[in-house]
Amino acid sequence: MTPSPTSRRSDGFSLMELLLVIALIGILSNIALFALSGTSSKVDIVKNKRNAQTIASLAAAASAAGASFVVSGDVRATVTNLQNGTAPTSGAFKGRVFKLQPMTDDQIDGALPYLSAPDTELLYKR
Repeated sequence: MTPSPTSRRSDGFSLMELLLVIALIGILSNIALFALSGTSSKVDIVKNKRNAQTIASLAAAASAAGASFVVSGDVRATVTNLQNGTAPTSGAFKGRVFKLQPMTDDQIDGALPYLSAPDTELLYKR
């Protein structure tokens, strides 16, 4: 009888297998980075629109209560009036202060393109 050749048992991964896995991870990470690169600007747009809607909602409530705070044609001044707080001088809400929640200047600047103050109202524009 002839002895059989000793079988070589591999307990780990070969160099080719490791290189292949590393290459696949690199390719997948590049695809993921490319796919996610545009999402931050979309998120910023959504945040800015939401802030503009918040400002416009407060403006509508204050206006309905009888507060005068709108500077016609000047959205920035109108928003500043809401930041400082405004109160109606008569009616059921007399003395009730309508004040915008704290927002940074960057948040206000981002919301301004979505607001307009044509006459006596502050409006959200899509």
